[in-house]
Amino acid sequence: MSILSFHEDSYENSRDHGTCYTIEPTDEVPVGGRVFVDMAEHTVPGDGEYGRRPKIVFRFFGLSVHGRWLGAPVSTAAFYPSWSDHQPGMAMLCLGEPGHLVVEVGRLLSDQPSHIEQAVRTVLVALSHRFLTDLRVAQYRQTEAAQRCDRASRAQELAEMRKDIARLRYRHARSAADAADALLAAVRTKTGS
Repeated sequence: MSILSFHEDSYENSRDHGTCYTIEPTDEVPVGGRVFVDMAEHTVPGDGEYGRRPKIVFRFFGLSVHGRWLGAPVSTAAFYPSWSDHQPGMAMLCLGEPGHLVVEVGRLLSDQPSHIEQAVRTVLVALSHRFLTDLRVAQYRQTEAAQRCDRASRAQELAEMRKDIARLRYRHARSAADAADALLAAVRTKTGS
């Protein structure tokens, strides 16, 4: 296994459930720079079922591989459970669920020579395994689920309010229509038509 040298600066990345790693080049993995790691989710389709699973977004700053400066590319790594229809990646266990990790190095790195792409992929896999087995994943999923619940609750309250307004408008319109019918009937009776 390749030896990767990095240390975490969790206070550098101000996003919730995110962190920052400073990567030091080694002989085995000649990758250096800083990377902000942020949690996200993606929808996983399977045999008639869908589920939300963790995804990581890597934002590099000052990335260099084999001494070659590559700038600030963005990469992702997504976890797919075993039951999903997605093409398999590297086997892993995330929050007790077996599945596989699919790494996308991104547009800026996919055009690089294969040894550079492979070195970055090694870093992404190592950081993904560290990050996806961390408590932050469970905390992030709990936070996102709570936010989705809040949004659904507000949408339901808004729908009920709109329904109440529509019901009130209908009652007013029905009252106006009934009054107009009564007025027409009264005028017809008086005029004899």
